[in-house]
Amino acid sequence: MNNAEKLIEFIGNCPDAAFGTRYICKELEDYGFERLEENKDFRLKRGGSYYIVKNASCILAFTIGQNLKKPVFKIAAAHLDSPAFKIKKSPTVIQKGYVKLNTESYGGVVSSSWFDRPLSFAGRIIVSGENALKPTEVYMDFKRPMFIIPSLAPHFGSTGEIDLQKDTLPICGILGEGKTFDFEKYIAKEARVAYGNILDYEFTVYNCEKGAQVGLEKDFVSAPRLDDLLMVYCIMEGFKKERSREYINAAVFTDHEEVGSLSSEGAKSSFIRNTLERITFALEYSEEDFYKGLADSIGVSADLAHAYHPNYPEKYDITSFPVLNGGIVIKYASAKTYSTELYTGAAFKDICGDAGVKVQSFYNRSGIKGGSTIGVALSASLGLPFTDIGLPVLGMHSARELCGSEDTESGVKLFKSFFSI
Repeated sequence: MNNAEKLIEFIGNCPDAAFGTRYICKELEDYGFERLEENKDFRLKRGGSYYIVKNASCILAFTIGQNLKKPVFKIAAAHLDSPAFKIKKSPTVIQKGYVKLNTESYGGVVSSSWFDRPLSFAGRIIVSGENALKPTEVYMDFKRPMFIIPSLAPHFGSTGEIDLQKDTLPICGILGEGKTFDFEKYIAKEARVAYGNILDYEFTVYNCEKGAQVGLEKDFVSAPRLDDLLMVYCIMEGFKKERSREYINAAVFTDHEEVGSLSSEGAKSSFIRNTLERITFALEYSEEDFYKGLADSIGVSADLAHAYHPNYPEKYDITSFPVLNGGIVIKYASAKTYSTELYTGAAFKDICGDAGVKVQSFYNRSGIKGGSTIGVALSASLGLPFTDIGLPVLGMHSARELCGSEDTESGVKLFKSFFSI
């Protein structure tokens, strides 16, 4: 399979951040990585490969150079979450026999793109166990189409702005006479656990349509959750296969970027810095060595970039507008909504040159604020220079997004080059 095909398969196994983390853990273990636990001592050796998970939906993996002389890190970071709808507690709504579920939006969802699509849901339920402080976690992914959010026919006229409390509630069935439905009893039955033992749950509604290559020559990849699983995939393909002899390579995949990263699994958590310190100390370096090592370290935040949209040219900067299949995008913003520093941006241009991939630049059109990434948070909390890069995409935050097939190859080449240094 080529990288576009493997990307599509990867996305299909990652319906939400927790499932993505679990899938990545399996991949790492297949490549010989050893799992560490936060509540246990780190026992590390040069040449070793390790990973650690935070709260089921954030992962930090690292390899230690065989010839490591001081704790210097090369860090690539991306996020596992995507805009979606989350199912609320006690969500069952029955109206004229229709069964609907009460949901809330997560992140900047392009709501209209979710209408009239087959949707499924995945997540975790928490079941009471012997220790009240450590209940049992059960993963559930229904995979098959379960819901649909029907649009309103134009014959009824426009209803104006989409009401997220009313217009986007998915329909999951219709009841016959005398029948009833309770969502929580349904998931208990499907999970084969006692209804009374379910303490809590978190479910994400997701687009279960499989991704596909489209275009005259399969130019593009159309798939759900490209933001940011495309960059997670590219980092993983480079990271798991390449080793540096003189650096500590680290791949960081966080949760909750779409809602601000302010959680224990998010990029603004102390988890990443704490883990880097623990790695340093476990290798018998001092605190002073840690700070000196950070001074020579470098990071890259990998998130998608806005590709030029041929139907809306007026929305783009007049000279810096990346295009699909145009290569890696380095993102700049004088307002520091992107983390790119002068010399780190230059360094990544050099790395792209070594990898044989094309480079593009992105600026927001003046007067348009645009978005941000985890790069700014990580750069500030770790005190080390980052660069914000990405691959260009159209339809960002839609239920189905579009990237270039060639760009997928470029992303993998870049991270193989980055992690081999």
